[in-house]
Amino acid sequence: MDQPAPVQILTELAHGHIAARCLHLIADFGVADALGDRPATAAELAARTGTNADALDRMLRLLAAYSVFAHGPAGYVHTPASRLLRGTDGGQSLRSYVRMIGMPVIWRGFTDLGHAAKTGGPATDWASLVAYFAEHPDESSLFNEAMTGKSLAVVPAVVAAYDFKRFGTVADIGGGRGHLLRAILDNAPNASGVLFELPHVIADARAVASSRLRLMAGNFFTDALPAADVYVLMEVIHDWADADAKNILGAVRRAAPKHAHLLIVESLVSESPGPHFGKTLDIIMLAVTGGRERTRSEYERLLAATGFHLERIIATPTRYDIVEAVAV
Repeated sequence: MDQPAPVQILTELAHGHIAARCLHLIADFGVADALGDRPATAAELAARTGTNADALDRMLRLLAAYSVFAHGPAGYVHTPASRLLRGTDGGQSLRSYVRMIGMPVIWRGFTDLGHAAKTGGPATDWASLVAYFAEHPDESSLFNEAMTGKSLAVVPAVVAAYDFKRFGTVADIGGGRGHLLRAILDNAPNASGVLFELPHVIADARAVASSRLRLMAGNFFTDALPAADVYVLMEVIHDWADADAKNILGAVRRAAPKHAHLLIVESLVSESPGPHFGKTLDIIMLAVTGGRERTRSEYERLLAATGFHLERIIATPTRYDIVEAVAV
């Protein structure tokens, strides 16, 4: 296969943010929801969404070049990708996730990426971002919706890839509104679960509590974690640099019985050359949270330093893997 010309490689990379910003705005304005199952012109969609018809047409034309919407004689129609931008039809939706990436508080991390290049960390770190969300409930709700929407495809794959039925108590540490823990308990009917999260998140997750699912508010840097047979941390460790990640894993190890297992669900960075989702996600962590994605060998070192032994990496059909470790 012929490789792209060097000029093409650089110009496409230099302009990559343009389509991304159009995608954020199309999601913000709810254009995918405004487009039903029948074609609609840009003027019709603009009238439904309060946007300018010409500007909207030009943005949709660009996104259609990437198969997000398609244009025909009667106007714009949905594609499988654009349907994922809908938030009202009850199916899987990535609208909140796309909107979240474009939120000023998140997007600012990329415009300030030069700060990270000079210092090794973002202008606003993850702890500050968590505090920001605690004071801005609307944006916090969007962030939580985004994490839930993105995980809808990942959660079934994680549950299918691992045997949770052999454990009595499952602790989901930093598990948001408990979407992963609820799926685990549905698949392991004899197990009980504990959702450990920050107080404002637990307040938002009150409805998921049950006789089998206990809510526990706290901060894993300062508060004791629950005892459990298996601990699950999905997209938690990658939010933090190594020093803080060690503190989190150390807190898990202090709470964990000797027989306990630890599952870290993340997108591992491939140690091979070439494009890889983990490499892109790693820059998001650099720009926004101050954390990082890690390779297998980096996880081995991190776990060994905190009282765990890496047993195996379990692949899932998604872009995420399960790092299984045991307490030593």
